[in-house]
Parts: sequence; structure tokens; C-alpha cells
Amino acid sequence: MISEYVKETVKRGLVSLVRRRIYFIMMVVVPLLGAFFFLELIKSGSVEQAPVGLVDLDNTALSRNLSRHLAAMQQVDVIQQYASFDEARQAVQRGEILGFFFIPANLSDNALGGHHPTLSYYVNYAYYAPASMQYKGFKTITVLANGGIATNVMQTLGATGEQISATLQPIAVHTHPIANPWLNYSYYLNASFIPTFFALIILLVTAFTIGIELKYGTCKQWVERAGGSMGLALTSKLAPQTAIFVVVGWTIQWMMYRVYGLPLNCSPWVMLTAMVLFVLANQAFAHTLISLVPNFRYGTTLCSLVAVISFSLCAFSLPLEAEYPWLASLSYIIPSRYYFLISMDQALNGIHPYYSRWYFAALLGFTVLPWSLMWKLKKECLNPVYVP
Repeated sequence: MISEYVKETVKRGLVSLVRRRIYFIMMVVVPLLGAFFFLELIKSGSVEQAPVGLVDLDNTALSRNLSRHLAAMQQVDVIQQYASFDEARQAVQRGEILGFFFIPANLSDNALGGHHPTLSYYVNYAYYAPASMQYKGFKTITVLANGGIATNVMQTLGATGEQISATLQPIAVHTHPIANPWLNYSYYLNASFIPTFFALIILLVTAFTIGIELKYGTCKQWVERAGGSMGLALTSKLAPQTAIFVVVGWTIQWMMYRVYGLPLNCSPWVMLTAMVLFVLANQAFAHTLISLVPNFRYGTTLCSLVAVISFSLCAFSLPLEAEYPWLASLSYIIPSRYYFLISMDQALNGIHPYYSRWYFAALLGFTVLPWSLMWKLKKECLNPVYVP
């Protein structure tokens, strides 16, 4: 008898997958295209040659030297020099440049006279990755400016080259980044953005699959075909989607670690297992959210909202240490956070899987979470109330 119920509900789920083209587009095309887009965007390792402007109101040997150093930097591309601050600001607003470096008048005289002039740079953070590169380049130039001014002053006072070097850099620092000596941004950004984007798709599709039954009032028939078991109805209906999502997730991992060469310093089976748990955790998370809000429109909206803000909440664009404690705590209720930690520990750093056991356990825990709300969803399915 149970086998008949399973057969009926799986058949129902497969029929809905075949009849609606949106499932194939959202479950296969969009995740693979999204992964390809992110990987191809910064396959060189970082965003380079961001278009910027320059405003030089000093026009001295010092300012021209700073301009040459800025133009030689790999992060930025000085495409235009402007005569005033207003011209450069208007160019940013028109989208011609993404930022500009401002050298004030009398920079050289004020610097040599000990009046502490100010160098300014303006960055449009509407474009996060190019803005970060600009900020890094502009900040480097200001450090070079301080060193150049100090060198000129000390040479005027008769200091030797060794004395100048010992004063400006008394301690030489050698930086050796662990597991990523190239400082490749793709290793960090794509390891977070691509899975989180994939999680967004899983949440939306799962919420849509459950919510569409509530919207059209077919949920009662759905549960009855499963013999009145809400757990069997959900498991059988979502099982085909789980299989497709897992295959797509493994394909994305193949693109990341084999085609585009992201580091994989652990056994491939570790990350393959993590992807299976990641898919199950996000499906269960979507089930939990739509059980709390058993409505098609509100449930899908809630899932999309949580998925979008997880880009920030999970510390991908802002470190947890920089967030408010109550806000940082929210990152631990989102599955994407744990998959990211697993990928950093295993794929990037290659530590023993034992030290990531709690992250695997957390993903597994998400799959158990919705069972506590199964009664609520079943009650709604057996007594559907249409809400537009």
C-alpha cells in the first residue's frame, strides 16, 4: 500500500516537472548560467583596470609623480583627467568613471612646509568589486605620497639613503597568505556567491512547488494521494527535484574545481557529500519557511528575501566581527553559512574533515527541522483557504 502511495506522489511530482517549463529553466539553466557568469567575471583572479578619473590642481613634480604611479597600477585605468572636482563628480554620476583621485592645489608647498595637506579619493560603491579594487589602488597611492614627501624632506636635511630607509620602514614585513598566496579573489568570492546563488534557486523552486498546491487548492488531493501522510507527500514530491539539484550542484563543483581551477585540497567526496547535504538543507529550510507562512505569495517572498540578505548576513560581503552581534547571530540560521565554512576548511585549506564535523552536522540538522512543523502544513493542506 505504501509503495502505491509513493508511486502516485512521485508520479505527480514528475508530471509537474515535465508540464511546467519554468522548472527546467530555474533548476538547470539559471544555476549553470549563473555559475558560469560569476566564474567568468573574475577568472583572472580580480577585477582589473577599473575606469577612474584624476583631478590634479597642484601640477607640480610631486603631483605628476603621483599621477604616473596611479596610471601604472593594475587595479585602475586613468581614462580622463578633469579640471575640477565638479567635472569629475558629474562624470561619476553619468557612469563614465567609477571613481576619481583628487590632488588639491598647493599640495607640494603645504607638504614640504609641514601643513599636512589632504589627498582625497571618491569611489562609487554601487559596484562592489571594482570599488574595492579602486579603494585599494587609491590607498596605495596615498601611502606612496606620504613616503615620497618624507623622503624629499629628509634628503633636504642631508639624510643618507640608508637612514631614510630605516626611518620610513624600520621593520620589513613579508606576507605569506596561507592556501592562497596569489590573493586570488575568485577563490573567496566564487566560493561564497555561487553556492548562495544556488541556494536562492533551491529556496524559490521548493517554495513554489509547495505553494502552488496551496494556491490552486490541490493540496488536499496531494495529501490524500499520499495516504494522508504529509511527510510522504513532501518527500515523494521533492525527491525528483532533489536528484536534479544534486546533479546540477555537482556540475557546478566540477566547473569550479576542474574547469576554472579553484583549489580542491581535500578528497572530492568531501565536497560532493557537502553538496548533497547543502541541497537537502535548503529544501528543508524552504519547507520550514513556507510552513510558517503557508501562502504561495508570502512564502515565496519570504524565501527570496532570506536568500538575498544571506549574501550579507553570512559574512560574504561584511565580516561577522563588523556586524552587530544580534545581526551576526542570524547568519547561523542560514544553510549557506555552513557550506561556505566547509568549503573554506576543506577545499581551500585542506584540513581534516573531523574539524568540520559540526558544519556537516548543522546541514544535516536543517533536514530534520521542518518535521516539527509538519502538522501545521498538513492542517493548512487539508483545510485550504485561498488568499490572493
